[in-house]
Amino acid sequence: MEVLTEVDQARIADLRERDEFFWIDLVSPSDADLGTAGRLLHLHPVALEDTREFRQRPKLDVYDEHVLLVFFTARETGDPGWPGTPLEVHVYVSGGFVATVRRDRCSALDALHDTLVPEGKGPEEFVVYRVLDTLTDAFYPVIDAFEEQVDQLEAEVLDRPRRVHLGRIYRLKQDVHNLQRIVVAQREGFHRGSDSILALSGLSQGSRPYLRDVGDHLVQVAGEMQRQTDDLLALTGTYFNANSDRLNAVATRVTIFGTLFILWTLVTGFFGQNFGWLVKHINTRHAFLVYGVGGLVVPTVILLTLFWVKRDDWF
Repeated sequence: MEVLTEVDQARIADLRERDEFFWIDLVSPSDADLGTAGRLLHLHPVALEDTREFRQRPKLDVYDEHVLLVFFTARETGDPGWPGTPLEVHVYVSGGFVATVRRDRCSALDALHDTLVPEGKGPEEFVVYRVLDTLTDAFYPVIDAFEEQVDQLEAEVLDRPRRVHLGRIYRLKQDVHNLQRIVVAQREGFHRGSDSILALSGLSQGSRPYLRDVGDHLVQVAGEMQRQTDDLLALTGTYFNANSDRLNAVATRVTIFGTLFILWTLVTGFFGQNFGWLVKHINTRHAFLVYGVGGLVVPTVILLTLFWVKRDDWF
């Protein structure tokens, strides 16, 4: 089976005339190339208009001789603050060809060019599945990238929560939610529209298990996205709890030092009242060390010992 990466009019016309199943994968085609491909493949003008505009929602539109599947995948960005981004791919499925149109690089599809059909499988039986399954499975590395960031954030928050962590959590949550919204819509639309793909003239009915497998993978991806959303929500609560514990620890230290200063103020205030006995009897170094220094050190030691013994009950 042939894989085309450009609009070769002679080759496409020959493949169509011989009724040989093929895949054409176009990256950022010009309007002229898209129009030529539409004419050679008999694509509906409304479907071509959607592909020219892009920025569509996940959907499956059924036409006379083909279906247009607006299918989303994802790719890693390498940015820790924004690990994954969605990638829109327009997939035209017919009984005689599969055509994919995209505006950005997709390494998963590029790698599929040379390994599309294993030995012993008919192209019309397997190609649609391989293309859609590859696009779906590309979500898993992005999910792993999100998981790595969530684990790292959790460790940092538990160690020392800072305001910057809250911003990172909300940005990750927004990114995951955006992908989850796309995947959920894609999952629902694919389950409803897979019968329309199987009904196309020229496709074998034996491809039903393959398309069901794509649907199962979409369910798994949506579940992983939901789990990561829940993890980020829990991490938000962990941040506030850890920050509250940190503030409580600071307040505890301030309270201890404040209590000590109250004690010291009480002792020094007592000795500063100029009672006659104090004035007459504390006039030697020995009396100063016993009454003055001892009056500060002994209560301080007793109070600190009490704090230490009760530390597990009070703090």
